[in-house]
Amino acid sequence: MYDLGELHHVGIVVDDIDDAAQSMYRIYGIDVTVFDESFYTCMIDGIEHHTVQRLGLSDGPPHVELLRTVPGSPVWAPVPGIHHLGFVVDDLAVASAELERRGAELWMAGVKDGRAPNGCVYHRDPLGQVIELLDRAVADRLTARRTSATTPTTPR
Repeated sequence: MYDLGELHHVGIVVDDIDDAAQSMYRIYGIDVTVFDESFYTCMIDGIEHHTVQRLGLSDGPPHVELLRTVPGSPVWAPVPGIHHLGFVVDDLAVASAELERRGAELWMAGVKDGRAPNGCVYHRDPLGQVIELLDRAVADRLTARRTSATTPTTPR
């Protein structure tokens, strides 16, 4: 299904992404590139949502991914500590179906053209843990985005 060796990122949702990026550098020496806002359409608990997200990514893998809080969103809300773990999978549909079969319900899925999964899904297990599965193309695009970002890296 997925291999713990394929850990792509540790996701943390924060209210102030610029401050969080500065803290990651100041405390841990981790340089996080913060990207411009982007628009995202997804299904959360079966309901289509349109949102504006801003995220940051460190070098890796595994990367530290900072996600800005989206007010009113049941997904992108801060929790104490780590919000989710993101794993790269070769077959997103098969891995997602297997997680559901094992009892980790599908919570959020990106959509393309209002229908098809768009490269990543979030599952929530009965213990409350959130796992994000990313297909390899999405993981590669995210990593390339950090490499080619024109946005300055962590302000110091």
